[in-house]
Amino acid sequence: MKIEKEGEKILKQFSKSLETIDNLEEIHYIIDNVNLNREDDAHVHNPEKIMRNAKTNKEGNITVEKAEWAN
Repeated sequence: MKIEKEGEKILKQFSKSLETIDNLEEIHYIIDNVNLNREDDAHVHNPEKIMRNAKTNKEGNITVEKAEWAN
């Protein structure tokens, strides 16, 4: 397949480019704060304020514009 051939070509080119790099040793971090995640915090939302800014139809349903890419 064309995609497989292109993929193999890209991998070969990438491998050749890695050969030109002098130091490919693994990096070790001194501190343990790599890939830290923050806790999820619940925020208080005011639905009345949200509804004031939203476009609604006669029944009170929120209406939005259909995306151009959607069928």
